[in-house]
Amino acid sequence: MSDGLVRDESIGIFVAGHETTARTLAFLWYALSENRDVSARLQSELDAVLPRDQSPTLEHLERLPYMDRCLREVLRLYPPAPALPRDPITDQVLGDKRVPAGTFVLVLPYATHRHPAFWDEPERFDPDRFLPEREAERHPYAYYPFGAGNRICLGNSFALLEARILTALLARRFSARLVPGHRPQIEARGTLMVRNGLPMQIQRRA
Repeated sequence: MSDGLVRDESIGIFVAGHETTARTLAFLWYALSENRDVSARLQSELDAVLPRDQSPTLEHLERLPYMDRCLREVLRLYPPAPALPRDPITDQVLGDKRVPAGTFVLVLPYATHRHPAFWDEPERFDPDRFLPEREAERHPYAYYPFGAGNRICLGNSFALLEARILTALLARRFSARLVPGHRPQIEARGTLMVRNGLPMQIQRRA
């Protein structure tokens, strides 16, 4: 590889492969703190499946469907990449608008994932939106935190596996509660960010 390609690959691995997963997990702890019933249900599932003295294996992860749904719901409400650039290679028509080939287009998962045409009570955190029978009724492009089609993120499976392992490890042992009175100021830049942080109080589970 050339020096430039090594640099670009390194930046890509760090930003796309780790920062985005870290942001997803930060928003997961925030969502669990704000939704105690969800947190209790997740920890009950983990208690039933994962022995405290063991690290999660793939077999354990396959038996944690509610944890998976929690992560998918976090990615719906707080997609780490809130906007995705696209360059149409042919002329397109969107509604009554003509989009010529080569136009720079931003597709907005953050907006689509909260659109009431696709989601009931879109601002509510509800992991059971991702039960198979409810997913079957949904538009196939209502949810795309990793993009979709030929340009879907190459690292989506890796990111989900990484997030599942870390969630199982940490939520099995700890609870996190947002510092009382703190109100996160969420903003979209290159990734979804919290301007004033997410200070948490961490408590070891008995």
